[in-house]
Amino acid sequence: MKVPRLSELIDETEVTWLMSRYGPSHRVYIPVAMSESDFDYWWQKLVQQRDRRGEVVLAIQRADGNVLLHTKSFYPADIYRLPTGGVYPWEKVLTGAMREAKEETGFDVCIVRMVGMVTYTFHNGERCMPFVSYVLLARSGDVLPAVVDSEENISDFRFVPPEQLRHTAQTLRQLSGRMAGWGAFRAPPHEMVASALGV
Repeated sequence: MKVPRLSELIDETEVTWLMSRYGPSHRVYIPVAMSESDFDYWWQKLVQQRDRRGEVVLAIQRADGNVLLHTKSFYPADIYRLPTGGVYPWEKVLTGAMREAKEETGFDVCIVRMVGMVTYTFHNGERCMPFVSYVLLARSGDVLPAVVDSEENISDFRFVPPEQLRHTAQTLRQLSGRMAGWGAFRAPPHEMVASALGV
């Protein structure tokens, strides 16, 4: 089964347009050692089903400056993070961002900045594959978030000041056991958003 190359996941023409309209932004590269079950999940999405070409990470900010985090029913206690959602192979990044924001929060958001991209290599034993996260800053009104798609398993939301995003990243990095790779995967976008917001 053919593993897609990173260049097959990223449309550089689209990225150039995003950066010209929503920049400045930057890229970071991170290798992540994943548990077998987490690696298998992404392998199914990217290699077997080929129904993802990456994901959007949404930093949704209210007028008061606070940023939305969420947790899911199967997460460890007190683990919150920025909402994310897959981008389909046939879908534009912005279209995926608007769709995922609606499904996960009920918000019709306004994208205001492309914070950056995180490109990954996921590893498990001898197996590896690329992945990409598009980190976007968005604005919402002051309505409360509400899950539209119940299959997301989102169990709670909270708005936090931007400076708490670095603590969130640290908490994710400190996860151990099977969750260690997942935490290492999820932490970097929080630091990128914190830097973009000047904290």
